[in-house]
Amino acid sequence: MEKRISLAPYNEKYNQDLANFVLSDEQVQFTAMPAEVIEEAWQNPNKYPVVILNDETPVGFFILHKNSEYVEERDTSRTILVRALSITLEHQGNGYALAAMRELPTLVKQLDPKINEIILAVNEGNIAAQKLYLKAGFLDMGERKMGIHGLQLILQYRME
Repeated sequence: MEKRISLAPYNEKYNQDLANFVLSDEQVQFTAMPAEVIEEAWQNPNKYPVVILNDETPVGFFILHKNSEYVEERDTSRTILVRALSITLEHQGNGYALAAMRELPTLVKQLDPKINEIILAVNEGNIAAQKLYLKAGFLDMGERKMGIHGLQLILQYRME
C-alpha cells in the first residue's frame, strides 16, 4: 500500500490523535509531546503547528517557529526553525519523518516565500534524529548551542 505523507496546518480535529501520541522514554528527553506545546504555539503568531499525515491519519507533529532564540544571529525574516518534531511510536520506522522533512521546503515557501533557510537544533545525544536530518538534506556547519538538555547541533537547510 502506497503511503501518502502530507503536511497540514494544525486543526482541532487532530486533537484526539495528537493527545494519544506515544514516544519512548529515550525520545521524550529530546522533544515535546504535541499536546504539551500546541496551545502555546496556537496562540503565538510566530509559531505554526504542523501535523504530519499519512493519508488522513496524524502520524507526526512539529512546529515551525519564526524569530526563535536560535535565529538571533541570522536574518530573522529569512530563517525559520523546526522544533518539537515527533512521530508517534506506532508509526515510527516507516519513513514518515524523512518524507515530512523532504516536503518541508515546499511548505515553508508557501508559508513565507522570503524564507531561504530552515534550521533546527538536535541534541548531540540524539543520533537517530541527526542521521534523519542529514539524510533529508540538512547540513552540519559546526554551529553549536547549549540547550536545556545539553549541547545542541544547529543544522541548516538552504533553499536558494
